[in-house]
Amino acid sequence: MDTSALKNSTLSFMKSFNCITVLYISVVSAVTIIKIGNSGGALMFLKKVNTLPPVPEKMFFISLSFFVLLMVLMYMHDNYEIKHQWYIIVMEFICTVFVIAALQINYNGIILLFVAHIMKYFEGSSKKLIPLTLGSAFFLIFDFNVCSDFFKITSFETYTEYYIGTVAAILLLIKNLFTTLNIILFIVYSILHLREQMDEKDEINSLNERLQAANRELENYAAESEKLAQTRERNRLAREIHDTLGHTLTGIIAGIDAASAVADVSPETLKRYLSLVSDVARQGMMDVRRSVNELRPDALEQRDLLSAIHKMISQMSAATKVNITLDNSAGRLSFGEDEEEVVYRIIQESITNSIRHGKADTVRIWMTREYNIVTITIKDNGIGAPNIEPGFGLTHMKERLDMLGGKIHVDGNDGFCVVAEIPMRWGTEVE
Repeated sequence: MDTSALKNSTLSFMKSFNCITVLYISVVSAVTIIKIGNSGGALMFLKKVNTLPPVPEKMFFISLSFFVLLMVLMYMHDNYEIKHQWYIIVMEFICTVFVIAALQINYNGIILLFVAHIMKYFEGSSKKLIPLTLGSAFFLIFDFNVCSDFFKITSFETYTEYYIGTVAAILLLIKNLFTTLNIILFIVYSILHLREQMDEKDEINSLNERLQAANRELENYAAESEKLAQTRERNRLAREIHDTLGHTLTGIIAGIDAASAVADVSPETLKRYLSLVSDVARQGMMDVRRSVNELRPDALEQRDLLSAIHKMISQMSAATKVNITLDNSAGRLSFGEDEEEVVYRIIQESITNSIRHGKADTVRIWMTREYNIVTITIKDNGIGAPNIEPGFGLTHMKERLDMLGGKIHVDGNDGFCVVAEIPMRWGTEVE
């Protein structure tokens, strides 16, 4: 059993012992008065006391009624939220005083019950001493020997003197036993209350230590996450610049080669080739600037995905004289921004590789869709690559697809073929 449960059990025992004690004193006093009246010893009894004893029924009823009311108030205090708890504490104290008064101040142990009950409502090191200090003061004040000097009251011992020696001794013994047990229970309750407070303090300290450790781990994690984010961003920018510059430079080189071939034959054709090369270079410069500024390709910023791909193919085909075709049977697709960028870059990089490395003069592109998977196939008639060693471009294609949960397959036995499968996470088909 934990400290809190043991403390609650101790308080319950205190309530039971106090109830028994109140009943015992009131019943013994009332029965004694009745017996004295019936036996004709009233005159002799009155000579021993300095005041008329209370009416037996009244004494019993008042003490028991206010004790029951006190228990009800304690129950309400423990089980219901009370806005102004000071009010109910004062009411509990009033009931306690009335019970003591009804018993002719022959029992003040109920004050200890009252103090034990309200101790838990005083939090903080400074406030904890309030109930203990006030309780001790009232416990001393409501003592029979003290109050008998100021009020005309009858002691419990006076009632027991009516009986023969053995019976009187037993009656006093029982009353003193109840009083002592109540004090012992109060001491135990106070120790348990103190122990609970210490346990709570230890738990708070332990939680603070764990919180500090978790905070340190979080700070370390944040630092590592920042480093990882920086690394990813550097890789992203590297991919962007590689894709953009590689595509642009390939177009420029192929265009210059074509221009060189007709330089001596047709000056007009030369001018047209150089103009196309200039357009490719300007577009490439704009894309580089966009990449450095952490933006998407300029073509995707200005147009939808298919229009951007068509423009890229048109520019590349015109600049390099490579026959590039697109066959789209997937319909018009609406992707998320990250998906659009991956599709664009894969097609761009594949065309660049076909021209730069494969020496191809024909590149065919197919876009198909099956359920939510879009498949992009780029195949050229170049020299191929039987032994494929992934370079920067292929590696970054795979990295882009991995981020989207896609796949890539390459085959260099008959020309070069790239097959990319992209799941549409956000995109929907536009009818």
